[in-house]
Amino acid sequence: MKLLLYTHEFPPFLGGLATISHKLTKGFSDSKIEIIALVPSYGGNEKGFDKKLDCKVCRIPLIGNKIIRAIPFLQQLIGMFYLGYSVKKLKPDLVLFITEEAEVTGGLLSYFIKFNSVVRVAGSGIMTCFHGNNFFKKLQKYPMKRLYNKCKKVIAISNYTKSLLIDIDVPEKKIEVIYNGISDHLLNNETNFEKVSQLKKELGILENEKVFITIARILPRKGQDFVIRALPKVVKQFPNVKYIVVGEGRYKEKFEELSKELGLENIVSFTGGVSHNDIIHYLDMCDIFIMPNRLWNNKVEGFGNSFIEASSRGLPVIAGNDSGAVEAVSNGQTGLVVDSENIDSIAEGMIKLLRDSSVAKSLGDNGVKFVKENFTDDLMISNYVSLLKETVNQ
Repeated sequence: MKLLLYTHEFPPFLGGLATISHKLTKGFSDSKIEIIALVPSYGGNEKGFDKKLDCKVCRIPLIGNKIIRAIPFLQQLIGMFYLGYSVKKLKPDLVLFITEEAEVTGGLLSYFIKFNSVVRVAGSGIMTCFHGNNFFKKLQKYPMKRLYNKCKKVIAISNYTKSLLIDIDVPEKKIEVIYNGISDHLLNNETNFEKVSQLKKELGILENEKVFITIARILPRKGQDFVIRALPKVVKQFPNVKYIVVGEGRYKEKFEELSKELGLENIVSFTGGVSHNDIIHYLDMCDIFIMPNRLWNNKVEGFGNSFIEASSRGLPVIAGNDSGAVEAVSNGQTGLVVDSENIDSIAEGMIKLLRDSSVAKSLGDNGVKFVKENFTDDLMISNYVSLLKETVNQ
């Protein structure tokens, strides 16, 4: 089988979609599938990433550029040219689309070229393009829906995402749910105490302090702002607390200013983006993972890979009660699900885990088992490979 994987996010770009695109590319290659990855160029710093993959990686110029990405439909039109050329030249058995922008590109190309495809859908694209009010986003729903109609299969990353697809009339029989996976690197590596100690020193974390962490893009949808607003209630009872915010995003400066307004500048630290290989050290440095995700700007958390990453390292997690996060977190078993729109509910969840360390440890221990049973990379890749081979043979 010859597979062309087409995505608009790929390392060295940081983020969940880039990570999953990279994981699938490597997993398919290891499974002896002939794979070609057609991915963005980010200015020539990609050679180190591409050399680690035992397959052909073709970088599309410009579509990774911030200015190009900001102009409606420009990256999709550029991508459509390269995708069309690749489909004609390589004649793949299947094209696998990952990311909302890739779906738009595939839908546009399907007006001009016939190809067999499978689409992986996270969920936020459906909310913004099919239910949002942004004019240019609303235009994207037409090529996206065309691709859903033309493709052989649609892979939903959660049952929540599946329900979103059914709501826009994608036939249920066409949809398969395959959860994201966690790497052996996170599940099985021992804690590097030297690295953890160094990070704590750099961030000014004392040994007697309890540390909360969020690893995600800095956006209201991820809930870092509500954690900051909840902290004054928490600090009244537990003054030895720190909150580490890992990630980049256009709300970073605004949330930093919020922490200063609330007098929390010595409690809240913003680290910026962190490479995927270093996430393990940040998780091991902390006591509790928190991301009270909420519906914002018609965007949702289709699943929440950060939750299962944290669970894989034995951390109890606090999640919002919105969207697919409730499938990544088993409420009362691996973490707590709180009202993501209620500051008091978030604060109560934080205080509960600080007050009872035995409950926190039990949730963390259960989380490791939960991930090993349901969310490993091996299981994810196996499910993808089986579906793709079955689709080609239909």
